[in-house]
Amino acid sequence: MAEPLRALRRGLDRASGFALYFAIVKTPAQRNQLITLLGEAMPGVKLQTVTIGKDANDILDEIQKQLGGNISGPVMIVGLEDVLSSDTRSHPILNSLNLRRPDWPQQVPQPVVFWLPEYLLGLFARSAPDFLDWRSDTLHFPDTELAQFKNLQSATWGGGLDTQMATVARLERIKELESRVLANEHNPDRIIRATVATWLNELGLHFMLFSRNQEALDCFQKALSMVNELGDKRGIGTVFGNLGIAYSNFGDIRKAIKFHEQALAISRETGNRFAESQDLGNLGNAYKNLGDPRKATEFYEQCLKLHREIGDRRGEGTDLGNLGVVYAELGNAHKATEFAEQHLIIAREISDRRGEGSALHNAGNAHADLGDKRKAIKFLEQALAIFREIGDRRGEGYILGDLGTVFADLGDTRKAFEFYEKALMSSHEIGDRRMEGYAMWNSALALSQLGEHERAITRAESALEILEALEEPYAAKARAELASWRAAKP
Repeated sequence: MAEPLRALRRGLDRASGFALYFAIVKTPAQRNQLITLLGEAMPGVKLQTVTIGKDANDILDEIQKQLGGNISGPVMIVGLEDVLSSDTRSHPILNSLNLRRPDWPQQVPQPVVFWLPEYLLGLFARSAPDFLDWRSDTLHFPDTELAQFKNLQSATWGGGLDTQMATVARLERIKELESRVLANEHNPDRIIRATVATWLNELGLHFMLFSRNQEALDCFQKALSMVNELGDKRGIGTVFGNLGIAYSNFGDIRKAIKFHEQALAISRETGNRFAESQDLGNLGNAYKNLGDPRKATEFYEQCLKLHREIGDRRGEGTDLGNLGVVYAELGNAHKATEFAEQHLIIAREISDRRGEGSALHNAGNAHADLGDKRKAIKFLEQALAIFREIGDRRGEGYILGDLGTVFADLGDTRKAFEFYEKALMSSHEIGDRRMEGYAMWNSALALSQLGEHERAITRAESALEILEALEEPYAAKARAELASWRAAKP
């Protein structure tokens, strides 16, 4: 689906005057979605649509009538399927296409795209062959459900990224964004440059989900250069926030905090309360990753207060969940359970399935800390079912790993190993290197307990390589544990 659209966009970009394209689609709904996506992919270019009605006899006349001679961008011709049926043998529209062929370049100095069902292309070949010979290209779009357009659409969700997107679709979206950036990054138009900065931000977020952190950082730095050049304060704040997340992934939490603080200052200066809530949450996450749960709590509480003031119930639930996590790290499993349950109530009230899954996940971990392993398993299994239902592979992977840990605590090492293997498989499929590293390390621990020392060492070596590459704090402990295994090896 993406490649024909890219080919059409490239053709329209290159055309300096009249050019003729035929786009073959299955349904009007698919056609309309594709035209919308084509417009998004060509910022600064005005797509003009001409709808052919049943009383039309000449398409050139309809173009002049509907556009009033103001033809300033590529012309999309739609609606011919309502005029010409599959058994049409002759029609004034078809006759005029051949007769008036020489008039098209003079009267329409822009590329033209005819959006047609397959049968109309055959009708053109029979009844307007001379006109059809002028085509630059014919693009065939396969039968596609609207949901499958996701890889061409923006994947932003709640200020971040839609984590339900399948790996194949996300990789396709990355290709689409790279193609759009390449085609437009040197265009001096301000609107286009602002749009390219938005694409770079999204591209960077996708790269982070695949742990391609340097590529993400490069995208954010390019975006920052563009928004600085444009003097776009809000855009600068957005990029600062993304740079903060990127540096957190590199393990440079101090640098991340500086970027989040700058982003917070901008969101407050511009009065962007939604962005302010994101920045507060990001600062909470950064301090949690720094190992300062008390400081993280301060920011999560500010974020919670703001979300309640602006009436963002989803955000409120997320904050309660984050507070539960930091209280768990502070050793207060009872408080962690309370916050997880409050998050669960809100998520169910607003039908937030992802939030519900997250709350159940946190509740499961909290009950595990309280020593109630059976209750923990019950919550984690409910969370796992939800994440599978909504297609959140990342969340599914982390829950599989936590289930493995609970079974390990129960002494069922074989069962724990099975869950770690499932988490490892999930991490491979979605390209999450961090999850892969920890799942691999946990499976090494299980293998060691099962007496399979050779396999445990091999698995631990692979895990350590990943954790060190990602500069994970746990890498030092893993390195020491691996050294002890090697020393004990007969």
